[in-house]
Amino acid sequence: MEKRALLAFVLSLLIVTVWSYLFVPQEKPRGPVREIQEEGKEQSVQADFLPKPEREPLEVLKQEGGDFQEELVEITTPLYVAVLSTSTATIQSWRLTRYRESLQDGSPSIELVRAGGRALELTAQGEMAAEMAKVRFRTDPLGSNVDATSAARTIRAFALLEGGGRIEKEFTFYPDRYVVDVVVRACDREGRPLAERLGLALSYPKSEFSRKSGVFAGPVALSPHGLEELDVSKQAGRPMEARWGGVALHYFLSAIVPSGPGRKDLFLEDSKENVRVTLWGGPAKEGGCDYRFLAYFGPKSIEDLKAAGEDLDKALHLGFFDIIARPLLLSMKFINEYTHNYGIAIIVLTIVIKLIFWPLTHKSFASMREMQRLQPRIKQIRERFKDDREQLNREMMLLYKTHKINPLGGCLPMLLQIPVFFALYKALMDSIELRHAPFVFWIKDLSAPDYLLRFPPGMSFFGIEGIGPLPLLMGVSMVIQQKMTPSTGDPTQAKVMMLMPIFFTFLFISFPSGLVLYWLINNVLSIVQQIYINARLD
Repeated sequence: MEKRALLAFVLSLLIVTVWSYLFVPQEKPRGPVREIQEEGKEQSVQADFLPKPEREPLEVLKQEGGDFQEELVEITTPLYVAVLSTSTATIQSWRLTRYRESLQDGSPSIELVRAGGRALELTAQGEMAAEMAKVRFRTDPLGSNVDATSAARTIRAFALLEGGGRIEKEFTFYPDRYVVDVVVRACDREGRPLAERLGLALSYPKSEFSRKSGVFAGPVALSPHGLEELDVSKQAGRPMEARWGGVALHYFLSAIVPSGPGRKDLFLEDSKENVRVTLWGGPAKEGGCDYRFLAYFGPKSIEDLKAAGEDLDKALHLGFFDIIARPLLLSMKFINEYTHNYGIAIIVLTIVIKLIFWPLTHKSFASMREMQRLQPRIKQIRERFKDDREQLNREMMLLYKTHKINPLGGCLPMLLQIPVFFALYKALMDSIELRHAPFVFWIKDLSAPDYLLRFPPGMSFFGIEGIGPLPLLMGVSMVIQQKMTPSTGDPTQAKVMMLMPIFFTFLFISFPSGLVLYWLINNVLSIVQQIYINARLD
């Protein structure tokens, strides 16, 4: 019985095998197969530039014909809302939900890619460039909305070229980062790459480019020499090596980063209204069909830029003293975690900096005080030896040595504090954290000037549109500080120095109120310190 059952099983298996081999058609491979000879071993490699969808792109295109209708898909995340065109496989809009144009009610969200624009557009170099520029894509069925609020979502678009090649663009959107990963797979019918290099481009209106209050807005690139602010009139039409590139505004960045080995280049194209920025890169591996990119559309925040990786945090360049400005900015943000008010955080940070430099400032004030006491003796020596320069210098050095005074003692401590001042100045000017951050009372935005009283619409004086208490108080504090500071110069010089508070007040009226607040608090602390030093020396 067992032998007959075993014989029946073997015969059944043999019949099924022969039948399948002779009569059932064999399934063709999904991609072209190439034979690669490697160290005497033969391997069969299947093209992997497309995953296995429910229906092949070729089948879809043949069944649906050539009618490519524009469809827009909205991708919603907690950080942004992006709009993707299914026919061009480009980003048509990118709105930041946490940042608005102004503090007015109903103000729209910041839109880094304007509605109707076209970002992450595919470009190519070589013979296939013209055909690839005209290609139209299909996507998997998506509907009009894609929810990416809790997990990353991937959208795939594909197209078939007339010569038999195929292109796929794969977008991955993340709920917790301002980035989108883009993978472009472009192969001919034989599984070979369609181009040596591919690029992604974004366009931006030139009307947004400017340099106000020392802040650059325009095309930027991270070259081997560091972050470069590009002059469109000089750079357009000339490729340059760049790790990444894009468009930087005061507080925001739109950038494209090619990945993979080999050289990466940036290319600018200038038109009447827009500037087009293209980043070129080669395949992820030699001879492959995958070209990988990362795109960033978000704030110039240290945390967000670092989370994106690819050295994008270098887009936040805080001037010549960047190495000092970054710790100061991070310190201010740390203090804000406890104060929950950036105005108070600025005050606390100013106090901390003043305490750190207290010994130097004390030494400077004390030296200036002693120099002031010696002014009558110095005047006598100068009159006595006015015709003998060498003897004058010897007498002056003897006087300083006798009273143990360094004539530069009042200046050097101040000079050591200048880098910190400029570093904090840049940190406060470029910090997005101060944008629309309230302080107290009438100050609703620490990144904007204190214009409590605004001039009539259309009226301004040298760019000043109003006046507020904060810069006026700062000017008064400078006058008080100058009155208390020992004067070691001649009367004419002292009178000229009295004009400085007027000049600084006029200058600071149009500065961000957060920066004016720092300067005011610093002056007040200096006055308190001067009172303390004078009391001890008297």
